[in-house]
Amino acid sequence: MSSRPTLTERHTDATQQLILASAVELLAQADVNDVTARAVARHAGISERTVFRYFASRDAFLDAVAGAAAQGLQLPPPPASVQALREYPARLYPCFEDKAALVQSVLHTELFKRVREKVISQRWPSLDALIDSHAPQCSAHERRLAAIQVRYYLSATTWHYHRFHFNLSPKETVECAQAALRLCLDGLNPGAGAPIK
Repeated sequence: MSSRPTLTERHTDATQQLILASAVELLAQADVNDVTARAVARHAGISERTVFRYFASRDAFLDAVAGAAAQGLQLPPPPASVQALREYPARLYPCFEDKAALVQSVLHTELFKRVREKVISQRWPSLDALIDSHAPQCSAHERRLAAIQVRYYLSATTWHYHRFHFNLSPKETVECAQAALRLCLDGLNPGAGAPIK
């Protein structure tokens, strides 16, 4: 018995990929405020009914689009060491730059929360573990506050704010995030400064 996908399974996969690719393309266009099944179907050249044949509900459709958008950002894997964490904005922020239109669209649509949850479920646990291993002498509360600060500076929201509200260059945006991470991480070391209150 063959484990190769059938023609029907390949067609189903190809149609789902077409729908999701069309949704991500629409998101990356600056004038799109919301991704709807109708707009995606029109962009893909299929019927709206076809979209819902592959996604049982609007929530299932939006979850799948959020997953495709998160994957489309092509973010680097979470850092594996504290040193890699210090340098991580130099790897992460260029991904936001390369996909700036997609990032900005996601930040300003109802997909934001869904994409955020997909990205953070992959990234936050490893960041928390790095903070815990870096500062075991600190209280759980101090490490939690530090982890929140680290998460903040590794978010698309912070990148966007620094780039477009403070008008920082891409290089300055990376430098700002790296400086904040350095201060946060160094502040966790004994004798490096006052403890976090």
